[in-house]
Amino acid sequence: MKIGIDTGTICNKVPDEREAIRRYADIGFDALDYGYCAHVGEDSVFLNEDWEEYADSLARTARECGILFSQAHAPMYSWRNTPEDIQRLDELTRRAFRVCEIIGAPYLVIHPRMKPDCINGENAQRDLMANVQWYRTLLPLAKKHHVKIALENMFGWDPLVSRNCRTTFSTCEEMLECIRLLDSEDVVVCLDTGHSHLVRQPLAQEARLLGKHLKLLHVHDNCGFNDEHLAPGYGSIAWPEFLSALRDIGYDGVFSAETFRMGTAVPAEASIQAVKLVYAILDSLLRENGLR
Repeated sequence: MKIGIDTGTICNKVPDEREAIRRYADIGFDALDYGYCAHVGEDSVFLNEDWEEYADSLARTARECGILFSQAHAPMYSWRNTPEDIQRLDELTRRAFRVCEIIGAPYLVIHPRMKPDCINGENAQRDLMANVQWYRTLLPLAKKHHVKIALENMFGWDPLVSRNCRTTFSTCEEMLECIRLLDSEDVVVCLDTGHSHLVRQPLAQEARLLGKHLKLLHVHDNCGFNDEHLAPGYGSIAWPEFLSALRDIGYDGVFSAETFRMGTAVPAEASIQAVKLVYAILDSLLRENGLR
């Protein structure tokens, strides 16, 4: 199984993303999850006239280094977004499909649009149908640019008890229902291990339930209380059981880490060492469980 990592782990320490790509390749990673979602401000490089040329420079760098882009992450919306924010995010989301096509990323992770009144199962059907309609508007772009949309499981916040809770797409059943309603081969699932753990969803069971629809992962750990994005073993997820489930369903995607906290909270040079540690942990974990 190939090992991947999100580019955001050191990109805030290494200003030039192309240099970050080279460093990831030198460490030994097979694949990258491109953090397109970091480029959402008004000064985004992907709002410039030469945005396609910039994407092509990323692709060239990856080819030269022998590393591939296994997936990318689209901009994330919030119920707090202003109309101007939404207009900008919509345009960036549309361009994300073209960026994926240029860099060769076959999957684009797109979070559902969530509202604060959709927690603990409340208004779930309303939110599901609203997201089905929204994803449906994106399917022509997926088809045009040969990119599949990846749904991601999420978590919410219950202010009454001050803890994480279920929200839109917190269960695999809901994501599978969305796929059924969209009725398109261009929609798959990205299972986020940390998000599942926060809402106490059993990871191994989820992987088996998703089966053939599970095509990519966000691999990270936490202690069940905060979305910490730590390396496996730094939290309380039961990894052997999950890896056994991946083996049972014949998962053939990348074991891709989303462990950016390991690199963002330390100085630049230390972040490189942190990424080396993440690689060593993932490699050992897969080898110990017969997946590498």
